Formats: sequence, C-alpha cells, structure tokens
Amino acid sequence: MQKLLRTLRFDSSDVSVFGVAAAERECAVSCAFQFCDLQWEELDGKTRQAFNNGFLGLASFGYSTFASVCEISDSALAETEMVFARYILENFAAPDFQSSLDAAREEIGYALQLCQDVPENTVFAVRREFSMDGRIKESFHTIEVEENGRAGGSVWTEIDDKQGD
Repeated sequence: MQKLLRTLRFDSSDVSVFGVAAAERECAVSCAFQFCDLQWEELDGKTRQAFNNGFLGLASFGYSTFASVCEISDSALAETEMVFARYILENFAAPDFQSSLDAAREEIGYALQLCQDVPENTVFAVRREFSMDGRIKESFHTIEVEENGRAGGSVWTEIDDKQGD
C-alpha cells in the first residue's frame, strides 16, 4: 500500500470558493500543472482561488482547499492513473494516451512522494505563487486537527517548499 492525498472538507466553503468543488475523499494531486502556461494577470476570481490554494480531485476534477493522507491500494492507484490520463488527454491537448498517462503518473508521483513519510490522516493545505521568473512556487503545510475533526491550534506548520513547472 502507498499513501496518496484525498480531498477533505471541514465545511461547505469549497462550493462557494471554487468554480467546481471536489467531492470529499477523492484522490487528489496538486493542480499547479493546470496553470503552467498562465501568468498571474490571467487569473481571476475562482480560477485565482484554485491557483492559490486548490488541490485537484481526480474523480470530479473539482478543487478542494484541504487534502489528507490516506492509504491507496495498487489497483485503486492504477485506476486513478487511467482516469487522470483520460482527463489530461481530453483537456490539455496531450499528443496521445501514453503521453497523458506519463503526465498523470508524474503528477500522482509528486503527491505520493509528498505523502511517503507522513502519517496517515495528516491534513495538508497549499499556497501557490508565481516567482519572479514566472515559475510556480508551491508551499505545502500541515494542519493540526482536533479529535472532533475541526482545525484548531496553530494552523500553519510549514514542512517543505516544492517548485512546480
């Protein structure tokens, strides 16, 4: 078993914040790849919100503010890769299915690496910005969650900065 991100909701705010909100407990990845060819000035409203702090749910292809670490079976991971590859092929002009599958595996691999040494049920949030050279900079943060499932205490604990393309 490996560990991957799954979308998580503490309340219904994602429905208002994002153009399309992910359902709870979808497999998820960073959505930075969707913005690689854009500039800050091109982002507005709900698209900017997705850029700033969204995770991409891999069933609805909607966004979630939070994601938690969960185990995933090899068969569920393989199925998720296929669904994500079809999404990339249909929405990002991949030249063929193998290219889109490679891209899906790369994005999922990034999330698997993020979760690898992190305890199950760890909650993540992300902040994104464009660096001075136009690259996307992502900072992933863990959030402490009380036993009743509500975020509490110190909200941001920075664990690592990752650079996206």
